[in-house]
Amino acid sequence: MFETIRWRCYAHVADQRSAERVVGRIGELLPRTIGIESYKRYWKFPELAELRLVSPLGCSTPEDALLTTLQWAWRIATPWSLSDLEPGVRHEFEGIASSNIGATFRVAGIEWMEFTISDRDESPLVD
Repeated sequence: MFETIRWRCYAHVADQRSAERVVGRIGELLPRTIGIESYKRYWKFPELAELRLVSPLGCSTPEDALLTTLQWAWRIATPWSLSDLEPGVRHEFEGIASSNIGATFRVAGIEWMEFTISDRDESPLVD
């Protein structure tokens, strides 16, 4: 079962409060809630913050999970590059949208965003 969508994005935000506003704008575009798992400055480009986000998905098949996730992702940005990370028994998919390769984001400040969905149990992110 595909329980959650894990999102990661890099955004131009001054602080955590600004990050929460960006996530709120993303949330306005989605039919389900989205929450912040972590916020930190991006070491490589300090003007950006790395945000790790999570939203419920609740789909039972890989096809439904991928289609639903793409429909939601397209509300945030277009286009997305897709990859099948782990073929075989498990199903795991990843999508990436990046402004430096032509993606357009509907939420100001986002430069890069990724989603990951998987049919295996996900534990909280640990860095």
